[in-house]
Amino acid sequence: MAVLCAGGKRLRSQVDKKFPTRDRRSDGWIGDAAHSARRSDHNPDKNGVVYAIDLDENMGVGIFRNGRTARRLANELLEYAKSGKPGSDRIKYVVYENSIASGTYRSAWWKWRPGNWGHEAHIHVSFTEKARYDERPFPLPIFGF
Repeated sequence: MAVLCAGGKRLRSQVDKKFPTRDRRSDGWIGDAAHSARRSDHNPDKNGVVYAIDLDENMGVGIFRNGRTARRLANELLEYAKSGKPGSDRIKYVVYENSIASGTYRSAWWKWRPGNWGHEAHIHVSFTEKARYDERPFPLPIFGF
């Protein structure tokens, strides 16, 4: 049976708590048939752990309905990932609005790289193995930290 990594569960619960009326139609964590045909962090590893989540960009009603709030969340995830703060090494990469950011390429370290990355209706967050058991909160300003 597949399980979501602890870091993924924590991030999702923080988003749900902050935006309780948010749209969840584009949410997900376990890979579908298309994902299982290729390498994806949405597929369970050999231990049954999944290291990716998708969070719908519609964070609720009023000003939270548009993608500005999702863009803010995605940007704050990047800032945290590059901060070196405890737990920041749980984030592997983030994809949103056809752009990807990661710590993989030093020339573009945690900066948005445009391309044909998809994920226009949701934020995709992939986690490292350090997120398997690490359930500390993500200390992002959007969550009041």
